[in-house]
Amino acid sequence: MRYHKAIEVTEEQANAIKCGRAVSLSSVVVVAQGDRYYDVRGMTDTEIDAFVGDLARAEYTALKAASSLPH
Repeated sequence: MRYHKAIEVTEEQANAIKCGRAVSLSSVVVVAQGDRYYDVRGMTDTEIDAFVGDLARAEYTALKAASSLPH
C-alpha cells in the first residue's frame, strides 16, 4: 500500500476523535476497517478516497489469496 497520512489509533481514541471538535481538512475524521481505526483528519477528501481504495484492495488481495489455498 502506498504511503498515506492516516494514523492508526485505538477504538477509544477513534471514538474521542469522532465526539470531539477536532479541526479536519474534510468532513471525515476517522476511517474504520474491521477492528482497525485510522485518524484521517489531516487528509483531504481525495487522499481519503485513495486511502480507502488501498485498504479495500489490500483486503480483497488477502481474501483472494486465502481462498486460493488448498483446503
